[in-house]
Amino acid sequence: MKRIGAKKSKARSALRYLGSAVLTLWVISLLVFAGTNIRPAEDVARQALGRTVTEGQLQTFIDENGLNRPLPQRYADWASDFVRGDWGESAVTGRPVRPAIMPRLWRSLLLALLAALVAVPVSVLLGIFMARRRQKRSDVATNMLLAGVSALPEFVVGLALTTVFAVSLGWFPVDSTALTFGSASDKALAYVLPAATLVILVVPYIARVTRASVTETLHASYSRAAVLRGLQPRLVLWDYAVRNAAVPILNAVAINFIYMLGGVIVVENVFGFPGIGQLLVQSIGRADVITVQAAAMAIGAIVILINMSTDGLSAYFTPKLRGGRS
Repeated sequence: MKRIGAKKSKARSALRYLGSAVLTLWVISLLVFAGTNIRPAEDVARQALGRTVTEGQLQTFIDENGLNRPLPQRYADWASDFVRGDWGESAVTGRPVRPAIMPRLWRSLLLALLAALVAVPVSVLLGIFMARRRQKRSDVATNMLLAGVSALPEFVVGLALTTVFAVSLGWFPVDSTALTFGSASDKALAYVLPAATLVILVVPYIARVTRASVTETLHASYSRAAVLRGLQPRLVLWDYAVRNAAVPILNAVAINFIYMLGGVIVVENVFGFPGIGQLLVQSIGRADVITVQAAAMAIGAIVILINMSTDGLSAYFTPKLRGGRS
């Protein structure tokens, strides 16, 4: 009976998560649609066609793209098409939006994933190092260095890496155009500097969260009791301190992964990286409303998936959250 009750509880929890995800995505769709349709139809048409457009061309553009219909009707049509997988056609390029977005979206996801694969272990190990040497000179110096790095904007870090490793040393390409036209090795090298920029930007936050969490768990009663029982320091550190500090560290990783998806907009434009961030900026500049809507919704869906995955991992590391014993 207990197992059946536990399964039902897990099923209800999964349904709540799914319902919350759908509701959040619906709210995002409302905000995205409202934000991209707040301007008058004439302004949207003029920006898309240019200042020298005639009144007849303006009216034709408005009629073809349904900009003269009521907002609720336009939202209902757009949302229903989007759910069915029809992301619409760009009014600027005249091409379907989905084939233009998906390759760029995968490149941006791969860039963020590569950065996370390097940044997470480096950050966690650095935070543990600082926690074990709390208030010592090495801890204070490292903390000050991380605080200074965290204050740097994305474009400053990107330009500095480009100047040193691309211009001066010539180890990597200046931009990432090879992702579109280059060979496999050129494409691999094109990821290095943008990923390194993201790594430098996210390491300070995760490392300091890890330091604070591990410091707290190292001084907790269960860790001190483990030391008094004669357990090895390494076992106390990893099985007691780090495991119990995992939830705040996971939350910090999730927040920074989401940040990388947002910060990648700046990084992609610094390096000319053909990702979703660069496309979003270009589409906003030329009033390509349909592309902006689709790109924003795709990013929103990924953010929701990241949050759900983080909640699942947090439940794994916290027995109370998965119905186990503490």
